[in-house]
Amino acid sequence: MARGQEENAALWGKPSQSSTYAGSGPKMALDGLLNSWTHTNEETNPWWRVDLLKVYRVNRVTITNRPSFADRINGAVIRIGNFLDIYSNTICGVISTLAAGATATFSCGGMVGRYMVVHIIGQLKILSLGEAGVYGTLAGNRAVGGATMQSSTSADWFAEKAIDGNRGLQQLYTGCSSTLNETNPWWRLDLRDVYRVSEVVITNRKECCAERINGAEIRIGNSLENNGTNNPICAVIPDIPAGESNNYSCYRLEGRYVIIHIPGDWKILTLCEVEVYGYLAENLAVAGTAIQSSTSADWFAEKAIDRGLQQLYTGCSSTIPENNPWWRLDLHHIYRVSKVVITNRKDCCAERINGAEIRIGNSLENNGTNNPM
Repeated sequence: MARGQEENAALWGKPSQSSTYAGSGPKMALDGLLNSWTHTNEETNPWWRVDLLKVYRVNRVTITNRPSFADRINGAVIRIGNFLDIYSNTICGVISTLAAGATATFSCGGMVGRYMVVHIIGQLKILSLGEAGVYGTLAGNRAVGGATMQSSTSADWFAEKAIDGNRGLQQLYTGCSSTLNETNPWWRLDLRDVYRVSEVVITNRKECCAERINGAEIRIGNSLENNGTNNPICAVIPDIPAGESNNYSCYRLEGRYVIIHIPGDWKILTLCEVEVYGYLAENLAVAGTAIQSSTSADWFAEKAIDRGLQQLYTGCSSTIPENNPWWRLDLHHIYRVSKVVITNRKDCCAERINGAEIRIGNSLENNGTNNPM
């Protein structure tokens, strides 16, 4: 699959469910047939789960209800995450009701996870699904291939052991990083490029000293000032149970560096694994196609995406004086846009940009100006 291309990851996933009634197994939610469905026994807290086999950034989940006994889906909860413990995963949506044979789409907003779970809370419940789809893009662990360092090293608990793919659960004394006992210990990962980080996963030490992680701060950014600890904060870790992994949403903070540090005296920072999920914070405009409502002299539309700051009269776009002027960029693919950056003209006429509207969407109606603002 090409990077950034959305797919229904459930199609080649591995489904399972809490129990099976009369041969209505978990695979029936992925067979594309509307006359078959999954069915658990009547039980407490029934669930259905698909293992996507890789970590995905999930944009949306679709659920199709069975054509009969439609109310059995009522109250079902959809979760996305990396944990086999259902309640450790993040809620994407709740199915209040869904008509027989109908399909509903639930936006997950780019949640990161390997598992999609549908479950119903309560006693004497039956979970039955007609079809399930999980749409998203591969979310690789960006920590792999990065460069690590830390404020100090205890024995052979080197910084790179926190990104070796071993969560330290099997090789307790060789799979984790650790600093000495010191003031304000820190660990830093250089991703080697600027990423939009959606989530950081931290695995704590298993056999002892779980409390050492308490109060650690996760920071994301591009600064090395004060060993990177001045960068924007993603999360503060109150605690992580011994041997457990916790996920921290960074709300798409951008940066080249991931820093974990503990403020205070007489602190030891131990990390058994650090995983970083996100996407290159690339300027999608560079590869796009630009047009505008009119052109003044040689101030062509494409000059607005050439990054021209030094060439005042050749590096900017401009329309002629007219009613409702517009400039439009075709990205060539559908993207979830997180940020738009506009650079104004430097030499004169800065006020010309005043009142301009930025709109994003898939419509060319009215030259694209009917798209959402």
